[in-house]
Amino acid sequence: MENTNNTYEELVQLKESGEIGWREFIRRQPEMEDGYYHWCVDNDLDMNEETAEAFITLTEEHVLA
Repeated sequence: MENTNNTYEELVQLKESGEIGWREFIRRQPEMEDGYYHWCVDNDLDMNEETAEAFITLTEEHVLA
């Protein structure tokens, strides 16, 4: 059974090892998933790997700005 209570660092490791994709990376973080859902709805986007990666990039840019 998958662990949905991973730390952020554990999720990064899972993503880097190829065990999960961007959608799963977001799905395992409820607060991020909510933001991603609303971002997709507001911008009329599908929820998929491509938009999940774009959302992560956008989120990181805001955090680092």
